[in-house]
Amino acid sequence: MKRALRFSTLCAAMYVFAATSTFARAELTVLIGEPFGNFGSMMPVGHTALYLSRLCADGPLKIRMCRADEPQGVVLARYHRIGQYDWLASPVTEFLYAAAPGEPVQSFVTAESAWTARQRYRRRYLAEIVPDGQEGDSTGHGGPLEEWWESAGVTFNRRVWGYQIDTTPEQDRRFVETVNADANRHLYHLKKTNCADFVAQMVNVYFPGLVRNDRIGDFGLMTPKEVARCVAAYGETHPEAHLRITEMPQLPGTLRRSRPVRGGAEAGLKTKRYLLTLAVIQPEVPTGLLVLYLWHGRWKIGQGAEVETPQQWMAAIEPPASSSSGSSMQALR
Repeated sequence: MKRALRFSTLCAAMYVFAATSTFARAELTVLIGEPFGNFGSMMPVGHTALYLSRLCADGPLKIRMCRADEPQGVVLARYHRIGQYDWLASPVTEFLYAAAPGEPVQSFVTAESAWTARQRYRRRYLAEIVPDGQEGDSTGHGGPLEEWWESAGVTFNRRVWGYQIDTTPEQDRRFVETVNADANRHLYHLKKTNCADFVAQMVNVYFPGLVRNDRIGDFGLMTPKEVARCVAAYGETHPEAHLRITEMPQLPGTLRRSRPVRGGAEAGLKTKRYLLTLAVIQPEVPTGLLVLYLWHGRWKIGQGAEVETPQQWMAAIEPPASSSSGSSMQALR
């Protein structure tokens, strides 16, 4: 009887370990959103954010370690026009799909349905920062707070790529202390402190010196593509980091499709409005861009990516207690 009891106890312990070991592992994921809209045509470099699977939003301006019994994951991103603030913290499914855990994800997005979902998100998470009457309109014109809506439903407008590597609990705790200790005050500058600079800085808190800008191919500007390239290079040379590349497709709908992510020289070379003008006015410039692109800019984003559906994301953020054997957490592993 005692031997049987010990065997049963051992089996139970192994079951608990199997159900929670995936939760014990956590990652940072650099999210690269493809460019869209008029600005995306002029600057086709895209947008960058950072997803952290073990951390949660403590309101929109702070972060904390997640409790074991709550949905997991927060996305941090820098924006140009959110008033006096530099960055926002968004729950991951809200950031990607403007849907809270347990809510259905839109299967077909229109301008009206996107605005309705984002308004619901704003009232839920951003009411103190963006109160009623100051949210602008569905065309995105709302004065100094107009970019708030880009923190929810990103896949309404963009295809998103993810570059994921493992982190440790110690790294996560140090990151929380570092980020919460700094003042969240507006810093955005296109050339010096853009969204990619922010994510590069955050990744370097975890892994000092991992992300550096490409002074040749991107003319010294930090770009989303370069952040992804640095993380991919680290993962390829550090198998213990378990590099994983994912694709979150733009949701079907009537909104315009996003465009490919470009680097600095690549954007000048592959953007017709610039290339044709320069070919006429200064034909030597396209030649120089071609040399820079062939030398430093040919790395292609998204190679080897696995497609992640909204349903997989929703399942993956659930705490271990709500999954039958921890298998739902495997969706992002």
